[in-house]
Amino acid sequence: MTAINRRSAVQAALGATGLWALGAMPAMAQSAAQNLPESARILVGFPPGGGVDLIARRLAEQLTGRLARSVVDNRPGAAGRIAVDIARQSPVDGTTLLLNPAGVWTINPHTYKKSNYDPFKDFTAISLVAWIDFGFAVGPAVPPDVKNIAEFAKWAKGNMGKVTYGSPAAGAPPHFVGDVLSRALGLEMTHVPYRGGTPALTDLIGGQISGLVLTLGDLIQPAKAGKLRLLASTGPARSKFAPDVATFAEQNVPGLDMRDWFAVCMVGAAPADVTARLVQMVRAALVSPQYLQGLSTLSIEAASSTPQEVDRLVRVDYERWAAIVKASGFVADV
Repeated sequence: MTAINRRSAVQAALGATGLWALGAMPAMAQSAAQNLPESARILVGFPPGGGVDLIARRLAEQLTGRLARSVVDNRPGAAGRIAVDIARQSPVDGTTLLLNPAGVWTINPHTYKKSNYDPFKDFTAISLVAWIDFGFAVGPAVPPDVKNIAEFAKWAKGNMGKVTYGSPAAGAPPHFVGDVLSRALGLEMTHVPYRGGTPALTDLIGGQISGLVLTLGDLIQPAKAGKLRLLASTGPARSKFAPDVATFAEQNVPGLDMRDWFAVCMVGAAPADVTARLVQMVRAALVSPQYLQGLSTLSIEAASSTPQEVDRLVRVDYERWAAIVKASGFVADV
């Protein structure tokens, strides 16, 4: 996942430690925490500073004092699978949580020939924590009069074999959004994968690639600054963070009404009382004004749900992404 509206060098410095103990708790929270475990952690299978990490940190802030002195533990690699393995080795007692993007459940099982987990059996869901939309943007490599998907398609068909689109990683949702777009428009766009959203965004603005699919929050500010043009967003309706950007569906491009989501869970079969306690604590954190505002500043929509709603969403999106991945022909290297 890419960095989403990085706000300061302080965040980056905190994130670089990998394991960040959050700030001091208020006095009442300190008192309440005396009867709680000394610490709890939220495992994140992606680097500090990225979208998953930033969501986890805001959740950890609100769990501190409810669950324990919470920390975010970044264990990046293998599209989140390393963090899954580490969580698997931890007691299923509620002190080790895992925050995943949807793709850990719904895309990885289709892209990797061998998986170290079963998306339906190996997780105890707690709650959804956030939703995001993706955006498709073009830069100076595309003529300035191209301002919507129809105009982009017309230009691209006149430049077949030369049109490229970037994404933050091969096998990540933005990769497949671009692939669906390419096939829906009858184009032959070449995918250019990057190691994260920042270098991809730099190349788009520099004219090295034609287009870019990225989390919408990463594209809004550069668009406002005139560095790129946002042509469309995913999702069933326009994002409240970019109400002037038409969806793909509005522009007659089918199959791109999906949204990405994030959920917190445990790995393993948790006792019912542990799950119930965590659901209550996490729900309280997710509806707090501080959490809602913290995500809103990142152009991310906060969410909460029951464990059963997460399970149903996994099953629906698992089938949807299976068809998309198959049609793309993509297989991960490892």
